[in-house]
Amino acid sequence: MVAPSLQHVTSADGTAIALEQVTEGPRPLVTFPGATAGRANWSAAAERLDGSFEVWLADRRGKGDSGDTEPYSFERESEDVRAVAAWFGGAATIAAHSSGAVCVLAAAASGELPAASLVLYEPPWPLPGRADYSAALDAMDARLAAGDPEGVLETGMVRLVEAPPSVVEAMKQTPSWPLRVAQAHTWPREGRALLRMPEGTAVLRSVGLRTVMLLGEQSAEHLRASTAAVAEALPHAEVVVLSGQGHAALQTAPELVADAILRRI
Repeated sequence: MVAPSLQHVTSADGTAIALEQVTEGPRPLVTFPGATAGRANWSAAAERLDGSFEVWLADRRGKGDSGDTEPYSFERESEDVRAVAAWFGGAATIAAHSSGAVCVLAAAASGELPAASLVLYEPPWPLPGRADYSAALDAMDARLAAGDPEGVLETGMVRLVEAPPSVVEAMKQTPSWPLRVAQAHTWPREGRALLRMPEGTAVLRSVGLRTVMLLGEQSAEHLRASTAAVAEALPHAEVVVLSGQGHAALQTAPELVADAILRRI
Protein backbone atom coordinates (compact mmCIF):
# COMPACT_ATOMS: atom_id res chain seq x y z
CA MET A 1 0.00 0.00 0.00
CA VAL A 2 1.02 3.56 -0.62
CA ALA A 3 0.93 6.42 1.89
CA PRO A 4 -2.35 8.25 1.19
CA SER A 5 -1.91 11.25 -1.09
CA LEU A 6 -4.67 13.87 -1.44
CA GLN A 7 -4.99 15.92 -4.60
CA HIS A 8 -7.67 18.23 -5.98
CA VAL A 9 -8.89 18.53 -9.58
CA THR A 10 -10.74 21.66 -10.66
CA SER A 11 -14.02 21.06 -12.45
CA ALA A 12 -15.51 23.27 -15.17
CA ASP A 13 -17.39 25.49 -12.69
CA GLY A 14 -14.35 25.87 -10.43
CA THR A 15 -15.37 23.25 -7.86
CA ALA A 16 -12.44 21.35 -6.34
CA ILE A 17 -12.86 17.56 -6.52
CA ALA A 18 -10.77 15.61 -4.01
CA LEU A 19 -8.78 12.52 -5.04
CA GLU A 20 -6.85 10.27 -2.67
CA GLN A 21 -4.32 7.73 -3.92
CA VAL A 22 -4.48 4.58 -1.78
CA THR A 23 -2.66 1.87 -3.76
CA GLU A 24 0.12 1.42 -6.27
CA GLY A 25 0.01 -0.41 -9.57
CA PRO A 26 0.71 -0.16 -13.30
CA ARG A 27 -2.75 1.14 -14.27
CA PRO A 28 -4.83 3.98 -12.74
CA LEU A 29 -8.37 3.34 -11.52
CA VAL A 30 -10.57 6.07 -10.08
CA THR A 31 -13.66 5.37 -7.95
CA PHE A 32 -16.80 7.44 -7.38
CA PRO A 33 -19.23 6.59 -4.53
CA GLY A 34 -23.02 6.62 -4.37
CA ALA A 35 -25.42 9.15 -2.90
CA THR A 36 -24.46 9.31 0.78
CA ALA A 37 -21.02 7.73 0.65
CA GLY A 38 -17.64 9.40 0.76
CA ARG A 39 -14.57 8.16 -1.05
CA ALA A 40 -13.80 5.61 1.69
CA ASN A 41 -16.79 3.56 0.52
CA TRP A 42 -14.47 1.96 -2.05
CA SER A 43 -11.53 1.50 0.35
CA ALA A 44 -12.00 -2.19 1.18
CA ALA A 45 -12.25 -3.15 -2.49
CA ALA A 46 -9.32 -0.88 -3.33
CA GLU A 47 -7.05 -2.61 -0.81
CA ARG A 48 -7.49 -5.84 -2.75
CA LEU A 49 -6.35 -4.14 -5.96
CA ASP A 50 -2.97 -3.05 -4.59
CA GLY A 51 -0.18 -4.04 -6.93
CA SER A 52 -2.53 -4.36 -9.90
CA PHE A 53 -4.02 -0.86 -9.97
CA GLU A 54 -3.04 2.60 -8.82
CA VAL A 55 -6.36 3.34 -7.14
CA TRP A 56 -7.56 6.87 -6.49
CA LEU A 57 -10.72 7.44 -4.43
CA ALA A 58 -12.79 10.48 -5.40
CA ASP A 59 -15.14 12.49 -3.21
CA ARG A 60 -18.11 13.70 -5.24
CA ARG A 61 -19.11 17.35 -4.95
CA GLY A 62 -20.67 18.23 -1.62
CA LYS A 63 -19.02 15.28 0.11
CA GLY A 64 -15.82 14.82 2.13
CA ASP A 65 -12.94 16.98 0.99
CA SER A 66 -14.55 18.13 -2.27
CA GLY A 67 -16.13 21.51 -2.73
CA ASP A 68 -19.70 22.32 -3.73
CA THR A 69 -21.29 24.93 -5.98
CA GLU A 70 -24.97 25.78 -6.32
CA PRO A 71 -27.20 25.10 -8.12
CA TYR A 72 -26.65 21.36 -7.98
CA SER A 73 -27.15 19.25 -11.11
CA PHE A 74 -26.05 15.95 -12.61
CA GLU A 75 -24.65 17.97 -15.50
CA ARG A 76 -22.15 19.54 -13.11
CA GLU A 77 -21.33 16.13 -11.64
CA SER A 78 -20.71 14.87 -15.18
CA GLU A 79 -18.30 17.76 -15.67
CA ASP A 80 -16.53 16.62 -12.50
CA VAL A 81 -16.12 13.11 -13.92
CA ARG A 82 -14.74 14.46 -17.20
CA ALA A 83 -12.29 16.73 -15.36
CA VAL A 84 -11.00 13.85 -13.25
CA ALA A 85 -10.71 11.53 -16.26
CA ALA A 86 -8.80 14.21 -18.19
CA TRP A 87 -6.42 14.65 -15.23
CA PHE A 88 -5.30 11.06 -15.87
CA GLY A 89 -4.90 11.71 -19.57
CA GLY A 90 -7.57 9.21 -20.52
CA ALA A 91 -5.62 6.27 -19.08
CA ALA A 92 -7.80 5.55 -16.05
CA THR A 93 -10.58 3.05 -15.56
CA ILE A 94 -13.54 4.81 -13.94
CA ALA A 95 -15.45 2.75 -11.35
CA ALA A 96 -18.64 4.05 -9.76
CA HIS A 97 -21.51 2.93 -7.55
CA SER A 98 -25.23 3.75 -7.70
CA SER A 99 -25.94 7.44 -8.47
CA GLY A 100 -22.20 7.94 -8.95
CA ALA A 101 -22.47 5.46 -11.82
CA VAL A 102 -25.32 7.52 -13.30
CA CYS A 103 -23.04 10.56 -13.31
CA VAL A 104 -20.31 8.58 -15.08
CA LEU A 105 -22.77 7.28 -17.68
CA ALA A 106 -24.11 10.78 -18.25
CA ALA A 107 -20.57 12.06 -18.75
CA ALA A 108 -19.85 9.32 -21.28
CA ALA A 109 -23.15 9.85 -23.12
CA SER A 110 -22.86 13.63 -23.44
CA GLY A 111 -19.50 13.54 -25.18
CA GLU A 112 -16.37 11.46 -25.42
CA LEU A 113 -15.19 10.58 -21.90
CA PRO A 114 -11.38 10.25 -21.79
CA ALA A 115 -11.20 6.92 -19.97
CA ALA A 116 -9.81 3.45 -20.59
CA SER A 117 -12.89 1.53 -19.43
CA LEU A 118 -15.79 1.67 -16.96
CA VAL A 119 -16.95 -0.39 -13.97
CA LEU A 120 -20.53 0.48 -13.02
CA TYR A 121 -22.30 -0.99 -9.99
CA GLU A 122 -26.09 -0.79 -10.30
CA PRO A 123 -26.72 2.68 -11.74
CA PRO A 124 -30.40 3.59 -11.11
CA TRP A 125 -30.78 4.87 -14.68
CA PRO A 126 -34.31 6.20 -15.38
CA LEU A 127 -36.41 3.79 -17.43
CA PRO A 128 -39.84 4.27 -19.04
CA GLY A 129 -42.63 3.67 -16.57
CA ARG A 130 -40.42 4.23 -13.55
CA ALA A 131 -42.07 4.78 -10.21
CA ASP A 132 -42.49 8.33 -8.91
CA TYR A 133 -40.64 8.38 -5.60
CA SER A 134 -41.24 12.08 -4.90
CA ALA A 135 -43.08 11.19 -1.70
CA ALA A 136 -39.99 9.39 -0.38
CA LEU A 137 -37.83 12.41 -1.23
CA ASP A 138 -40.34 14.70 0.49
CA ALA A 139 -40.11 12.50 3.59
CA MET A 140 -36.31 12.67 3.45
CA ASP A 141 -36.38 16.47 3.13
CA ALA A 142 -38.74 16.60 6.09
CA ARG A 143 -36.25 14.63 8.18
CA LEU A 144 -33.52 17.08 7.13
CA ALA A 145 -35.67 20.05 8.11
CA ALA A 146 -36.27 18.38 11.47
CA GLY A 147 -32.52 18.05 12.05
CA ASP A 148 -32.54 14.28 11.67
CA PRO A 149 -29.95 13.33 9.01
CA GLU A 150 -29.86 9.73 10.25
CA GLY A 151 -33.59 9.56 9.55
CA VAL A 152 -32.83 10.68 6.00
CA LEU A 153 -30.56 7.68 5.54
CA GLU A 154 -33.02 5.23 7.07
CA THR A 155 -35.86 6.54 4.91
CA GLY A 156 -33.79 6.46 1.74
CA MET A 157 -32.38 3.00 2.35
CA VAL A 158 -35.84 1.52 2.97
CA ARG A 159 -37.94 3.46 0.45
CA LEU A 160 -35.47 4.09 -2.41
CA VAL A 161 -32.94 1.26 -2.21
CA GLU A 162 -35.55 -1.15 -0.75
CA ALA A 163 -32.96 -2.50 1.67
CA PRO A 164 -34.33 -4.86 4.32
CA PRO A 165 -34.41 -3.34 7.83
CA SER A 166 -31.83 -5.92 8.94
CA VAL A 167 -29.38 -4.58 6.34
CA VAL A 168 -29.96 -1.00 7.50
CA GLU A 169 -29.35 -2.02 11.10
CA ALA A 170 -26.12 -3.77 10.07
CA MET A 171 -24.96 -0.66 8.20
CA LYS A 172 -25.49 1.39 11.36
CA GLN A 173 -22.82 -0.69 13.07
CA THR A 174 -20.16 0.04 10.45
CA PRO A 175 -17.55 2.82 10.73
CA SER A 176 -18.91 4.39 7.53
CA TRP A 177 -22.36 5.11 8.97
CA PRO A 178 -21.42 8.40 10.73
CA LEU A 179 -19.80 9.57 7.49
CA ARG A 180 -23.02 8.81 5.63
CA VAL A 181 -25.00 10.74 8.23
CA ALA A 182 -22.74 13.76 7.67
CA GLN A 183 -23.48 13.65 3.93
CA ALA A 184 -27.17 12.77 4.11
CA HIS A 185 -28.17 16.20 2.81
CA THR A 186 -26.83 15.28 -0.64
CA TRP A 187 -29.18 12.33 -1.18
CA PRO A 188 -32.53 14.13 -1.73
CA ARG A 189 -31.03 16.53 -4.25
CA GLU A 190 -29.55 13.65 -6.21
CA GLY A 191 -32.88 11.85 -6.14
CA ARG A 192 -34.63 14.88 -7.57
CA ALA A 193 -31.95 15.22 -10.24
CA LEU A 194 -32.68 11.62 -11.25
CA LEU A 195 -36.40 12.42 -11.54
CA ARG A 196 -35.56 15.28 -13.91
CA MET A 197 -33.57 13.03 -16.24
CA PRO A 198 -35.25 11.86 -19.49
CA GLU A 199 -36.35 8.24 -19.42
CA GLY A 200 -34.77 5.60 -21.64
CA THR A 201 -31.34 4.30 -22.62
CA ALA A 202 -31.11 5.34 -26.29
CA VAL A 203 -28.56 8.03 -25.40
CA LEU A 204 -26.19 5.33 -24.10
CA ARG A 205 -25.83 3.56 -27.46
CA SER A 206 -23.09 5.99 -28.47
CA VAL A 207 -20.90 5.11 -25.46
CA GLY A 208 -18.04 3.09 -26.93
CA LEU A 209 -16.10 2.35 -23.74
CA ARG A 210 -15.74 -1.23 -22.58
CA THR A 211 -17.92 -1.54 -19.50
CA VAL A 212 -18.25 -4.07 -16.70
CA MET A 213 -21.65 -3.89 -15.00
CA LEU A 214 -21.81 -5.20 -11.42
CA LEU A 215 -25.15 -6.57 -10.20
CA GLY A 216 -26.04 -7.90 -6.77
CA GLU A 217 -27.83 -11.23 -6.99
CA GLN A 218 -30.25 -10.10 -4.28
CA SER A 219 -30.65 -6.45 -5.29
CA ALA A 220 -34.04 -4.75 -5.60
CA GLU A 221 -35.93 -5.35 -8.83
CA HIS A 222 -35.68 -1.74 -10.03
CA LEU A 223 -31.88 -1.88 -9.72
CA ARG A 224 -31.79 -5.20 -11.53
CA ALA A 225 -33.94 -3.74 -14.32
CA SER A 226 -31.87 -0.60 -14.74
CA THR A 227 -28.60 -2.55 -14.75
CA ALA A 228 -29.92 -4.92 -17.40
CA ALA A 229 -31.26 -2.07 -19.55
CA VAL A 230 -28.00 -0.12 -19.38
CA ALA A 231 -25.98 -3.23 -20.23
CA GLU A 232 -28.20 -3.93 -23.22
CA ALA A 233 -27.87 -0.35 -24.50
CA LEU A 234 -24.09 -0.10 -24.17
CA PRO A 235 -22.26 -1.53 -27.22
CA HIS A 236 -19.45 -3.13 -25.18
CA ALA A 237 -20.85 -4.19 -21.80
CA GLU A 238 -20.91 -7.38 -19.77
CA VAL A 239 -22.75 -8.08 -16.51
CA VAL A 240 -21.03 -9.70 -13.53
CA VAL A 241 -23.39 -11.02 -10.86
CA LEU A 242 -22.18 -10.69 -7.26
CA SER A 243 -23.36 -13.90 -5.64
CA GLY A 244 -25.45 -13.50 -2.49
CA GLN A 245 -25.14 -9.72 -2.50
CA GLY A 246 -27.36 -6.68 -2.84
CA HIS A 247 -26.62 -3.00 -3.40
CA ALA A 248 -24.02 -2.81 -0.61
CA ALA A 249 -21.35 -5.32 -1.65
CA LEU A 250 -18.66 -2.64 -1.36
CA GLN A 251 -19.11 -3.17 2.38
CA THR A 252 -20.48 -6.71 2.64
CA ALA A 253 -18.27 -8.45 0.04
CA PRO A 254 -15.55 -6.11 -1.26
CA GLU A 255 -13.53 -9.16 -2.33
CA LEU A 256 -16.19 -9.98 -4.94
CA VAL A 257 -16.05 -6.45 -6.34
CA ALA A 258 -12.25 -6.51 -6.47
CA ASP A 259 -12.22 -9.95 -8.07
CA ALA A 260 -14.55 -8.82 -10.82
CA ILE A 261 -12.27 -5.88 -11.58
CA LEU A 262 -9.11 -7.99 -11.52
CA ARG A 263 -10.60 -10.61 -13.84
CA ARG A 264 -12.20 -8.30 -16.39
CA ILE A 265 -10.28 -5.01 -16.51
